[in-house]
Amino acid sequence: MSLDPFMPRVKPGDPAPDFTADSVNMGKVALSDLRGHKTLLIFSRYFGCPVCQLEFDELREFLRGHPSLKVLYVNQSLPESARKFIEGKGVDFPVIASLKVDGKYELYELYEVRGLGPASAIKILLKGRKARRMGKQHGPYEGIETQSPAQFLIDEDGKIISAEYGLFDAEKLTSVLRT
Repeated sequence: MSLDPFMPRVKPGDPAPDFTADSVNMGKVALSDLRGHKTLLIFSRYFGCPVCQLEFDELREFLRGHPSLKVLYVNQSLPESARKFIEGKGVDFPVIASLKVDGKYELYELYEVRGLGPASAIKILLKGRKARRMGKQHGPYEGIETQSPAQFLIDEDGKIISAEYGLFDAEKLTSVLRT
């Protein structure tokens, strides 16, 4: 295990750690069930977070241009809050409310998605301003406010292609998908 809290444990070329979890909208899901497809595993904070709300919209827009990409979306909202947030949005990918067990969010621990680094914290503040200008309102505080988001692109064989700890970056992800 890495001693540096910002050094990712999983990196490109590593096998993606498998897990099974209950989603709030599609029942039980396992990462290994998506083998044979490129998969985007997203970790956000919680749906009360205006930045996370904006990034969820950006993800859905991004997916319109990448219809074959499978998605598993993990966040720290309570299941009821997550269901309410996605209700009526036509979300066609599993949304997993990663609950705390023994004081830790297990899936975040599995992928070593930890706190924000200084660069990510500044980007979150700037994106928060944009979210507020777009009318995003802060809802319930249900997760760790200093939690970093992360995205993992996984190939058809279950290997990590890209590991990004920080805000969702559609342009960067698009360039990775082109290679």
